[in-house]
Amino acid sequence: MPPEAAISGFEEFLAEHSALLKLLHIQASAARWNVSYEEFATALYRSAAHHLAAAPGETAENYLEALHLEDLALACALRNGSEPAWEQFVSEYRPILRAAARAIVGQGGEERARELADSLYAELYGLDRRGGKRKTSLLDYFHGRSKLSTWLRAVLAQRHVDGLRSLQRTQPIDDRPGDGPDEGSDERRRGAQANAALEEIDPDRARLLPQLAGAVAEALAALPAAERLLLLLYYVQGLRLAQIANILGAHEATASRRLQKVRAELRQQVEGILAAGSASHNGSPAAKGLSPAEIRACLDYALEDWSFDLAPALADGAAQGISERK
Repeated sequence: MPPEAAISGFEEFLAEHSALLKLLHIQASAARWNVSYEEFATALYRSAAHHLAAAPGETAENYLEALHLEDLALACALRNGSEPAWEQFVSEYRPILRAAARAIVGQGGEERARELADSLYAELYGLDRRGGKRKTSLLDYFHGRSKLSTWLRAVLAQRHVDGLRSLQRTQPIDDRPGDGPDEGSDERRRGAQANAALEEIDPDRARLLPQLAGAVAEALAALPAAERLLLLLYYVQGLRLAQIANILGAHEATASRRLQKVRAELRQQVEGILAAGSASHNGSPAAKGLSPAEIRACLDYALEDWSFDLAPALADGAAQGISERK
């Protein structure tokens, strides 16, 4: 299901929030970039749909009013290929990209830092040769929740970390660190610097993600075996609902309703666990319950780029669920 389907349809969104959307269009100074009301309203809709899918208790009005509106308008103009917008981006944000890249890569990595910054800039500015229009799909992932400069720094840091991880996966075993006194120390140092940069940009991520992972694992473990089997078949095995219905001996619509019900209950359980916190257990320190804002941040991370391996958490339950059906 596309994120837009998580809230009312676009036409209903326009009708319901027309006065607010027009005010936000003015507050964003979107007209100076020739970003129309309709274009900006679409960007606001996509942002709200992306976020409110994981935070059903939050109103669209409160969410939209808290966005970095001018940065979102600039991103819209960049996607449209506005030359004045790109001139501002070059003068204001390209130096930020290069300074952030130098901080992420660290001393001795000037060439790598320049490549990192320029490759991101080139991707943002790149041309779609088929239509002669700028292809800036990466900016579709900017929803205005943070400043554009903060988002760009986070993207840079993540790109650097991903590059180092890719290098480690492809490096021959004989060439990997450990055989010599200092072999690989530079790459390890730079990887640590990049991770530190990510935490500096968004310190809550490093604090909240382990709690989210623990809450998801606890909630999954509490599910009945049949529900864990359903999740395993759909999310891990990648089966279609018709195939799952055949395995379960049910109608496809029934399987769909059951899946929706399990997802809703699972999210409710995860939110409850995060709000309640946890006592110390097996040497792990106690975790304080999270605030509603922190829980919303956790769910945002899950929607964006957080990965959680469902297979181990669901495997035992799935096996039991299969045995119960025999």
